[in-house]
Amino acid sequence: MIEKLLELQDALLQSQERNITLSAQIRELDRQVRDTEDLRITHDNQSQLLADKSRENKYLHQELSRMSSMLAARLQEGEELRSNISELQHQLKSSQSDRDLLAIMLTDAENAARQSSGKLEASGGKKDSNWTKYLKGK
Repeated sequence: MIEKLLELQDALLQSQERNITLSAQIRELDRQVRDTEDLRITHDNQSQLLADKSRENKYLHQELSRMSSMLAARLQEGEELRSNISELQHQLKSSQSDRDLLAIMLTDAENAARQSSGKLEASGGKKDSNWTKYLKGK
């Protein structure tokens, strides 16, 4: 009977050890479940954050594309303005050149009129100060 009692005590001791081991395993599994739940929540939060960032990036990409198109249009307008300015500068230079040529022609005509007027006075003719007739060929 003592032997049986010792066997039962031994079985009880083994059961208690096993119970302690299983309790420790249960606590470890509970901790892992909590960790897994925490990781799932973190994962869900990260997924939501990533989705938000993706939407924000899509919006920013659209805005950058719109701004890029607008800048390209402005650059084209700038090039057109440069071309117009260059053409206007060329026209201005031509106008100045024509003005200078006309000024020379006017000076020559005035000089010719003075010389002609001086010859007429010297010969006793009528003095005509209308120098424009020399430009008209009359």
